[in-house]
Amino acid sequence: ADGRVAAAGAVGALLRDGVPLVLAQTRHGQLPYYDDGDVMGAFVGVPVMEGGHLRGLLCADRVAPFDDRDREMLASAADQIVRAVQSEHVFRAVERAKYEHERFYHASAMLCRALTLEQVTETAFEAAAQIIDYDAAVITLHDREARSHRVASVRVNPGAEHLLRADSLAGLEFRDNTGLASMVVKNRHYLTVGGEVRDVTAPVFTKKIKVHAESLLVLPLLSADEAIGTFTLTSRHKLRFGKDVREMLSIIANQVAVSLQNGMMYKKMEFMATTDGLTGLTNHRTFQDRFADLLERAGRHNYKSAMLLCDVDHFKKVNDTYGHPVGDEVLRRVARVLQDVARKIDITARYGGEEFAVVLEATDLDGAVLVAERIRSEVGKMQIESDKGPFQVTMSLGVAAFPDDSRERATLIERADHALYHAKESGRNRVVSYQAFVASRKARRAS
Repeated sequence: ADGRVAAAGAVGALLRDGVPLVLAQTRHGQLPYYDDGDVMGAFVGVPVMEGGHLRGLLCADRVAPFDDRDREMLASAADQIVRAVQSEHVFRAVERAKYEHERFYHASAMLCRALTLEQVTETAFEAAAQIIDYDAAVITLHDREARSHRVASVRVNPGAEHLLRADSLAGLEFRDNTGLASMVVKNRHYLTVGGEVRDVTAPVFTKKIKVHAESLLVLPLLSADEAIGTFTLTSRHKLRFGKDVREMLSIIANQVAVSLQNGMMYKKMEFMATTDGLTGLTNHRTFQDRFADLLERAGRHNYKSAMLLCDVDHFKKVNDTYGHPVGDEVLRRVARVLQDVARKIDITARYGGEEFAVVLEATDLDGAVLVAERIRSEVGKMQIESDKGPFQVTMSLGVAAFPDDSRERATLIERADHALYHAKESGRNRVVSYQAFVASRKARRAS
């Protein structure tokens, strides 16, 4: 955009004030980055700041208004941009440094390709191994507000099990203490001095966790000058972590921190892209994809599956009588029932409005009807509080079976919907299978 565009409208206000801006509805000309000045809608924008300096602006607009969560997500994305730029600065510095050799670059490149948290931690161990042979490594994450640490991942190389027990660290959480990991986070500087163990009495993590090593290095994972965790490396050999190695590992640790932040952002954005914001269940689009994968798997391995389509009875009346916030609470409570009843391998989704879908893997029709009846019963037991007193709701469910009712996803959904409609038409608060619906229709025609 030229200078006139940058200084105009909402963008100009962001440049001038340097603080996040949320507009529920823009006016003509307030979105100057469009060639068509008549484009109007909701707007959110945040400054991209680095070290107190404005580096750019991150803006978004759409028809629906933005809320505080949207603004926070955009602010997080702005931080991500800054971290990406900082990461690029790190790589440029590395290119100019004296450690320009193939193994170091390979270690850094490995981290750049990691996306998820699990990939980052595993790649961090591999990257460190490109720099130096070590016996055991541990990555912890620090929660500044809770003042606590959590062991995110552990690697103990074969033959080094006597130095550190991986099972004693798996999932360990501990508060800030006088251990080396806590001190490294607090001071944002590595320990031990020189990477050597010289009668160190302080524990590395907690007093109960024993670490036997001749060489020990606990590095801070620094992101935007904040320690988000630690990267600990140990060796049974002396003089393993000399000055040159420490400097290279420190740069690797900084890249690990950036990659971890990226992974956490990726996980958060993936969750928001695939999850219904109100209920926490799988959203409709993701449900369709996962359902297709499940049916392909069921067809390949020749096992049965089933789909439940569920609908809260008289939900409009709930909204009209008790208000939409109470209606939202009903949907959240129903979602919890579905999650509690279904297994981890099953799919629970908000299909739309007050409709929910459950896909049961490796389950025949009889088993699916039993699950549906349990859902119906548990929903009926719910006690919903409101300003007008407590009340209860009921649920109707339709069931279609794979492959008996159909092998096609669209047809299964359609037939579960037919069964659901029959359940509502015949009195609500009941479970009807597609086969029962067909039998009932034949009986009506015969009579």
